[in-house]
Amino acid sequence: MQRIFRSGISYLAGAAWRRYLVLFLLGFLLRLPVLFLALTNPARAIPPGDAPGYYQLAINLFQHGVFSPSPAAPFQPDPFRTPGYPLFLALIFFLAGSSTLAVVFAQSLLHAVTGLVIVRLGEKALGSLRIGVIGCVLWMIAPLPAVFAGLLLSEILFTAFFLVLLLVLTETRLVYSALGGTLLGAAILIRPIGIFVWPSLIPALCLGTGWRRAIAKCTLFSAMVAAVIAPWLYRNYLIFGRVTLETVQSNLLYYNAAGYITWRDGLTLGEARDAATRYYQQYLAEKGLHPATAAEESDAMYSAAMRMLLADPFRAIWFNALNSLNGLRPGASYLIMYLELGKINPDSVTNGELSPAISNIGQPEILLVTVVLSVFYGLLYLLSAIGILQLLWERKWMALALLVVPCILIMYIPALASNARFRIPIEPILCLLAALALCKAIPSFLEYFSKRTPLSQ
Repeated sequence: MQRIFRSGISYLAGAAWRRYLVLFLLGFLLRLPVLFLALTNPARAIPPGDAPGYYQLAINLFQHGVFSPSPAAPFQPDPFRTPGYPLFLALIFFLAGSSTLAVVFAQSLLHAVTGLVIVRLGEKALGSLRIGVIGCVLWMIAPLPAVFAGLLLSEILFTAFFLVLLLVLTETRLVYSALGGTLLGAAILIRPIGIFVWPSLIPALCLGTGWRRAIAKCTLFSAMVAAVIAPWLYRNYLIFGRVTLETVQSNLLYYNAAGYITWRDGLTLGEARDAATRYYQQYLAEKGLHPATAAEESDAMYSAAMRMLLADPFRAIWFNALNSLNGLRPGASYLIMYLELGKINPDSVTNGELSPAISNIGQPEILLVTVVLSVFYGLLYLLSAIGILQLLWERKWMALALLVVPCILIMYIPALASNARFRIPIEPILCLLAALALCKAIPSFLEYFSKRTPLSQ
């Protein structure tokens, strides 16, 4: 087995075109089951939640040229979503008709291409082709991204832009800083959580260069981000009277505030929501506010939520950190619902801290999927942690700033709303860190241990 593994790595270490072609084909072939399931039942690709909204936005862009969630005229402008992913879907619909199978096919190709970016990122950021190849293979077999390639959700597209952004920033020339800013601006328009990646990348832009060049890189990078998102901000200002990417983030912050009250005062989530609602009404009365539009209500909810959270900021920060760990759950519910749509009800949660899969764990097939995913991701997290320790041991500050810091922010920000879906963009990095542990940290430890405890003759 070891000989076969080494032969495979040696083969892939040959001509670059051969390496990338083999890995791309392997990645796409592993997505064929997802394509087959989408072919047998296209409804799998549009589960309850955000997917129907994305689909309707894309249909309206494709058929009527308007960015609206309304199923029929008059088409009201959408204040809740950014245009990146609906535009991606509309482009596919323009080329292939309003086919969800075409979307799954395109995202499967994108998933395979992301694997190639992982290979290159392993070479550039971690200095090892072997680490890149193993990280790519781990990404290919990771269950959750495979499922999301088959869903009309923005994660696969955002992940591709995020990975290419990190790869571009391994270069030091100013033109790459500008390109990186453009990519991040596009990623923000796909998923607004990308706005929090912006400041987290500043250390990576500054490390290993003089302060004048660091200022130039950061300025150019930030200017390009602003240039890409500015037209959308201006559109929202003209329509809704506020400069914002979308309003849903304010609603999520209000939901986090209710969750914080739950934790702080020992209330049930329902009681905390009632308390937050009373606080919100009091806030409106105190400020003399009468929100008349969704945008105005979002502004008021944001302000009220910030006041609730800032009353005890350190406890609120700790609460967010604890709840962000929900993003590390294996995500069995997504896989189960995709394998057999309607097998479990996403609303069948018997306790606020349980997932739909856990709530239905009595079913043998659900138990099996949950156990398999838990083992896979448990090992991936353990190896990733070892990989981070290896980077700290080697003092690879640039790799830590580029790969680890943005991922921590992406995981932390959703807080109470966090679930396995929010982990998809960082799974390629987890795979790379796990590959680093397999290639360097664990062999080094075993070699050290064997020297300390030699076998008796």
